[in-house]
Amino acid sequence: MNASYFRSSTEAIVAWAAAVTVSLAPVAHAELYHKTSDAVGYKCIFNHELLIVSHNKTNSAQYIRAFIEKLKDTDVDAVMCCPTMWRTNLFPSDVDPTWKKYRPEQPLSKFRSYDYIMRYLHAGGDPVKDTLEACRKCGKDFFISYRMNDHHYVTDRDWPSHNAIWREHPEYWLGDSDTSPYTKKDNVRLFNYLLPPVRDYYFAILQELCTKYDVDGVELDFQRFPKFFPSDKLDEGARVMTAFVKRIKEMMDRIGRGRGKSLKLCIRVPETLAKCQEAGLDVPGWDAAGLVEMINISSFYNHTMELEIEGFRAKTKRAKLYGEMNYVTYQNSTVSKFARRYTTIAIYRATALNLFHRGADGLSLFNYDYVPEKQRLPMTEGLKRITDIEFLKAQPKDYVVYRGFGNLPATNEKTLNVIIPDNTAKVRFARAVLRVETRKNCTNQQIDVRFNGKPLEPIQHEDNELFPPLGKNEGYAIRDTLKFYAVPLDLLVPGGNKVEIENLDKKKAACQFVSLEIALYR
Repeated sequence: MNASYFRSSTEAIVAWAAAVTVSLAPVAHAELYHKTSDAVGYKCIFNHELLIVSHNKTNSAQYIRAFIEKLKDTDVDAVMCCPTMWRTNLFPSDVDPTWKKYRPEQPLSKFRSYDYIMRYLHAGGDPVKDTLEACRKCGKDFFISYRMNDHHYVTDRDWPSHNAIWREHPEYWLGDSDTSPYTKKDNVRLFNYLLPPVRDYYFAILQELCTKYDVDGVELDFQRFPKFFPSDKLDEGARVMTAFVKRIKEMMDRIGRGRGKSLKLCIRVPETLAKCQEAGLDVPGWDAAGLVEMINISSFYNHTMELEIEGFRAKTKRAKLYGEMNYVTYQNSTVSKFARRYTTIAIYRATALNLFHRGADGLSLFNYDYVPEKQRLPMTEGLKRITDIEFLKAQPKDYVVYRGFGNLPATNEKTLNVIIPDNTAKVRFARAVLRVETRKNCTNQQIDVRFNGKPLEPIQHEDNELFPPLGKNEGYAIRDTLKFYAVPLDLLVPGGNKVEIENLDKKKAACQFVSLEIALYR
């Protein structure tokens, strides 16, 4: 197959139909494949985007495997391998010819990581195979996590990592403008899933991956990017997407039966059922039909505890629920769009305990390795016993509420219910501190905070952050936007805690609250 196959819709359909005609291994050879249980017992799934391995100028299988090998003694039990650099597939695909068009001797592009990984492929390398082998060596199950409508750089038609089908078929886009997908408008260069060739392509590439590699499951990443249909055709789109998910599940079941194993289907979806519905994703319907075994409830990119765990639990009965935790929290910066405020181990542990308490069956980690490189290995320690609830109860923790997920921002006053499962009568903590962050300078404003009805005393804190940060840049809070308060330990109740924040000087100046953190120290 080559790029000429994509010159028209008809030729594309013919090419993809040929590509998906695969021979499945007979049951007689099932012993060749890694065994999986019919049950879903995963407690911690780890998204591993292969983009991260592409930045090394001289790549190697050893380098790629090291990203997985460091997880060996952690609670991670399934690796969700994203086999793409945004829209470019990073394995020797026959369905997608983009990599074949690359010439190792050609001039470097404006994104050199693309050139580095393409050269690795042309030298015989296969990052997906390398990752799979590392998973088997370390005892981790292996999933493919595929981005169902990646949005990166679609406002730049010449970005190197766009693949052949996207470049050569603008008629498959929802629209053709430089409008960012974040606007949620229709006139964007994302694929329109109402078109059969679009669905056929994604089906073909997923079947190729499931056939070429001994996968244990597939995750359909609907959070990259959660727009698939014109806004006025969501009802039709929801029906089309349900049929598409069913088609994928049936393909996986056929391959699983041929290999004598069970392949699990996971979906990574927006953090509320309403947002799923707005994207044409009928998650409760898929669950009722038995199409999915795992639902990864995702906040897209920024970390939050405000995942609708309880709502998903009420509307789904079969699938296991996973609460996603992300590598960055709120970025309060007007200086740099690349500013990062990294999620600490204390935040991960607090969120994990919060999610389990609220009914999550397991945890999901997204972009965990995108911390500063020197922090990558030390952060692995945070994945040890991250699913051990009794261990989590005995650790220092940082419960956080950041803007963008419903509670914050808020102007002048806000009441929040913060779920803190810790029982301070049974586990001894040294102290608890609450931090309020405002959008602008609040030095001369009096902010009252009440915790379960009791007023808190303002205090001075030795640092801006409640726990040592993983980096120092413009993404972190500055002193004149922070207020600190002592929280008497006997005020904390295991479960929901009522926190009331009020700007007492609102007549003098308005105050916008953008984050709240509650630290428990041992």
